[in-house]
Amino acid sequence: MTATKSQKGFTVVHSLSSKLLRSPALAVLLLAAAAPALAIEIPGTPDGTVRAVTAAVADRHPEVLWQALPPSYQKDITELTHAFAGRMDPAVWDAAFGLGRKASAILRDKKALFLGTDMLQATGDDRQRIEDGWDSVVSVLNSFFSSDVTRLETLKTIDWERYLSTTGRQLMSQAAEVSKARGDNAYEREFASKLQQTKVELVSRDGDQAVVRMTAPGEEPEELPLTRVEGRWVPTEMAADWDVKVAAAREKLASITDEEVAQGSAQAMAVIGMVDAMLTQLEAVETAEQLNEKLQSMFGPLLGGLLGPGAEVELGAESEDAAATDG
Repeated sequence: MTATKSQKGFTVVHSLSSKLLRSPALAVLLLAAAAPALAIEIPGTPDGTVRAVTAAVADRHPEVLWQALPPSYQKDITELTHAFAGRMDPAVWDAAFGLGRKASAILRDKKALFLGTDMLQATGDDRQRIEDGWDSVVSVLNSFFSSDVTRLETLKTIDWERYLSTTGRQLMSQAAEVSKARGDNAYEREFASKLQQTKVELVSRDGDQAVVRMTAPGEEPEELPLTRVEGRWVPTEMAADWDVKVAAAREKLASITDEEVAQGSAQAMAVIGMVDAMLTQLEAVETAEQLNEKLQSMFGPLLGGLLGPGAEVELGAESEDAAATDG
């Protein structure tokens, strides 16, 4: 296989593998952020590994990120996921993802009202792009908030390879649809296409250490050190501190007391309750004017607080004033 890839595109893949997967606790959450898994052959060479991974990701097979990991890394992530699920309060987990499902339903059912608000009108030329991509974005949200990761009992036994090959693949396809619907097709142009066009070269190899160079058309080359672990080539940065981070994550999960869980749950449920009340108000609106008022009352004070004492914010007002001045 000689497919070429993109530096910028590989940077995305590299970010998933080295920056996310090297942190097991973060990986537990963000591997959640992907028919049976496609059996992707991972070559034994460092440059071959990079080509295989980037080609599969470009073809919307995120399960390759899992398959390219050493077996012990897969085991660590799976065990940490199950341990995390075992310590999480089911009521908080269900309520938190319930908010996501509720918000997604509001965006679906109140689409026409949102598109008629001052906030959307103030986006100017971008409004049509937002409208064109609205249904696709809602579809992505629906897929995620109905997936296995949103159910704590399922998370306790989740198979990440299968999850990535089903939900992960579906989310990637829907993201591409969103990009296409918006008219810019940035997903295909800036991500998939660049992955397919980047040139991957072996710079050096000394035993279990290697360096590969990725060069995208019109961009500066980027070199990535790799280390072979259990027959798999992974970013050296990830391999260097994997065991330490896994041990720290295990210790952290084991040290959380029931009292701390209860205290954290109470705080979380208080916040969830406030957000749920806000969403319930949005569910009740029947006109764009009512929605404008609700959004202003909810987010105006928040934005004003962020801007400083005495600041008052009217959503969409600035753009409307500017438009009136221009006219």
